[in-house]
Amino acid sequence: MNITVETRLDRLAEISNEWDALAATQPRDGFFRTASWVIPWFRFVQPKGRPFVIVIRGGSGQLVGLAPLCLTTFVDLGFPLRVLGFAGREVVSGDYLDFLSLPHMYSANSAVLLDYVWSSRAEWDVLQLGELLDGCELQMRISGWASRNELPERQQEPRICPYIELPQTFDKYLETLGSSVRYSIRRRKRDLLEKNGCLISTCSSVDEIHSGLAIMTDLHVKRWRKEGHSGTLTRPGFQDFLKAVCVTPPQGGACKLYVMRREGFPVAALLAFHFADSALYYQAGWDPDSPLTRFSPGTVMMAHAIEDAIISGKRYYDFLRGDEAYKAQWTKSVRETKTLVCGRSLIGRGYIKCAALKDKAKHLFGKTQAPNSTDESIGEVSN
Repeated sequence: MNITVETRLDRLAEISNEWDALAATQPRDGFFRTASWVIPWFRFVQPKGRPFVIVIRGGSGQLVGLAPLCLTTFVDLGFPLRVLGFAGREVVSGDYLDFLSLPHMYSANSAVLLDYVWSSRAEWDVLQLGELLDGCELQMRISGWASRNELPERQQEPRICPYIELPQTFDKYLETLGSSVRYSIRRRKRDLLEKNGCLISTCSSVDEIHSGLAIMTDLHVKRWRKEGHSGTLTRPGFQDFLKAVCVTPPQGGACKLYVMRREGFPVAALLAFHFADSALYYQAGWDPDSPLTRFSPGTVMMAHAIEDAIISGKRYYDFLRGDEAYKAQWTKSVRETKTLVCGRSLIGRGYIKCAALKDKAKHLFGKTQAPNSTDESIGEVSN
């Protein structure tokens, strides 16, 4: 077994095909762990971050394990921190992050990867592994690893991730919903597609994808400005990042960018990613000033995306993080993710203690969070 760490983007590009093939062995949750997601994130969203990708190769040279990590520095709660954490998370909201491994070697490889992280402890003050599935093997291993190395550990940012376990047909899926919701979805489809002549197309060529992303961004921004927010897609590098991911998805993956138009004019757009067993709803937008808004184009777009996922043979349609009320109208099934933080240095340990005190203060004084402008309610079913 050979263990190395890659710190250069050109080296990451050289192993990207092997990396993505390893992610494909995790067919439900591997998409946000792929090189096709992580490398554009480094290039466009986190250019100041330093890749710290730990690679394990077997005796024959085969890639058998990988930890897609990044070293960054930032100040939080007054502490200047060197943080080692998952790449592809901040700003772009990657979910279900984890180490990659051949499935039968996961236990052994995760132990090796954590040992390597510890051997590199001079590089970091805080280990922050975000968006781990609650109860996953890595979560349990980190707790044992932190205890053995006498590191204070903190769990934070619990997030609800709704999903649909897809049946064989869209009609069978509709049967799982309440009668009023079912009626509303069918009525909205008739209102928009039959009575008002709206058409939904799927972008396929590079030019269509670029044009579709520009449309979705414009509609997304219009929708949020109507409510006094800027939305998420205006953040630096985000649009270039999405272009790169959508044009060159991982092998076996696909960008599903749907655009609804009436007489050639955009009404709504929705972006999802297909990868192995899963369809992942990512982002959307619609024109809040269109007279067609009263027919809930978001409802129709979501229904279309779910139906396309079923036709494509996907097993899951995942709404990703967020417990927005509209998601509960499409499904009652949820998973939960958490972020684990371990402090190593004096600064890192002090940060963990201060964060714990801040939590106690929030609890005592009942502090509430401001609305999150990343919440997207395009899928709301209205009667």
